[in-house]
Amino acid sequence: MSPPLVILASGSFARQSMLRNVGLKFEVVPADIDEHILMEELKSKKSSIADITEQLAKAKAQHVAALHPNSLVIGSDQTLEFEGQILSKSPTRDKGMKTLRSLAGKTHRLYSSVCVVQDQKTLFKHTDYADLTMHDFDDGFLKSYAARDSDALTSCVGGYKIEGAGAWLFEQVKGDYYTIMGMPLLPLLTFLRTACKILP
Repeated sequence: MSPPLVILASGSFARQSMLRNVGLKFEVVPADIDEHILMEELKSKKSSIADITEQLAKAKAQHVAALHPNSLVIGSDQTLEFEGQILSKSPTRDKGMKTLRSLAGKTHRLYSSVCVVQDQKTLFKHTDYADLTMHDFDDGFLKSYAARDSDALTSCVGGYKIEGAGAWLFEQVKGDYYTIMGMPLLPLLTFLRTACKILP
């Protein structure tokens, strides 16, 4: 009997790269859900930020799993907590730079969650976090960074890609690299290997 099809319910290039780099065979089917509405519902219930992250990952996996019976669907999400609030992606370059100015010299927390669903049954879920402290940089440094990686200002929740020029922003990082990239990869691979007998 052939193993079930593995689907990543995310259009994230970083998450796709993680799975490809370890040799996992999978298809990409981005989940078409309104994350903003779901997040606001969870906030109204006073859910913790860790739980909100997990529920978003689960919702993505469930949505795609409903369209692809028998498949193992991986859902993943990441949120940024700063001073007790969730920050969202900036709609414009200027707002992205404003976000980075607010983060400068301070510590924020990234939560990343991964969930595996098959036929609407949640088989696995794991949530992790990392604490990141930025340098207290000035506007000149920020402008130099923005010129090198302007896309990250609007495409990434914190306005940076730590695997690229964004690394220059940080003084200290405490946590798992894959969690910072957007998905707790090692616990996911352990589950796929031990419970699903999937190997590269």
